[in-house]
Amino acid sequence: MNRELDYTYAVARVRANELSLLSAADIEQLITAADYKATMQKLSDSGWGEIKDIYDYATYLENYFAKTWAFLEEILPDLHELDLLLIKNDMQNLKAALKSIVSQHDAKDLYVQSTVYDTESILKAVDERRWSDLPDFMQKPAEEAYEVLTATSNGQLADAIIDKATLERIKFLGVESGSPVLAELAERMCATANIKTALRCANTGKSKDFIERSICECDTITKDKLVETALESVEAVLAYVDESSYSAAAEKFKESTSSFEKWCDDILMECVTMARYTAFGIDPIIAYYVARDAEIKTVRIILSAKINNLPAEVIRGRVRALYV
Repeated sequence: MNRELDYTYAVARVRANELSLLSAADIEQLITAADYKATMQKLSDSGWGEIKDIYDYATYLENYFAKTWAFLEEILPDLHELDLLLIKNDMQNLKAALKSIVSQHDAKDLYVQSTVYDTESILKAVDERRWSDLPDFMQKPAEEAYEVLTATSNGQLADAIIDKATLERIKFLGVESGSPVLAELAERMCATANIKTALRCANTGKSKDFIERSICECDTITKDKLVETALESVEAVLAYVDESSYSAAAEKFKESTSSFEKWCDDILMECVTMARYTAFGIDPIIAYYVARDAEIKTVRIILSAKINNLPAEVIRGRVRALYV
């Protein structure tokens, strides 16, 4: 039997659920709502869930996204085929667990829902410094980040080590997936993260060692060149990026940081747009996940802007590209 047919049921369910994705008109209503509370109420009325604490929109959105992952878990033959889309949550929890040990503060509020691995098992392994109990790809960066935190209290470098390991895992899973969409998505995630890191390091004058430990290898942009230019200046990084297949990144960065961040998200959506016309295989499920993720990012931007009383025209310039 053709393996693509294994996803027939899942694709059918996804197509039905795509109808609940926010449209451009829905987003405009959220932007033009009278105030933050009115925006939250519109989300609730649209089926995003009951509002328990109107000012805790972060938890509200996380709970909504958890429902998306639960839905995918219900319909997919093997949920692990989407690990690369979620592994960043496991690594975020790893970072929080490491910092909790060093700071002696409970990091419970920092842990993210919807993970590939059992969070309690990861927390236990970190708490007991049993690095070998962690998944293979976590062991070395976890121990290295712990040593950095305990020896130097350099939280930025510890984060960079975990973030780089996250990207390396995403890249590996993309290649191993056999899905052209997942492979391209992984490549773009790594490349855009590298560009962001190089620009940030150039702006803050980070050392060569720090930059090298922060940037991962990828196919479409050269690590060595990013490290070299990041040691020079932001302008040098932008000049190199402008010569690459990500030339639009340089232009957007010069416009504003928010334009650049929006572009980074939008090229991920661009990756999956054609999947809406695919009837079989895993690609439509990947596209649905990315669409939900982009939708939630857009809503988070709107709510943050609303709570800070930013004008509608500013908010419109920040919202992400939609799948629908």
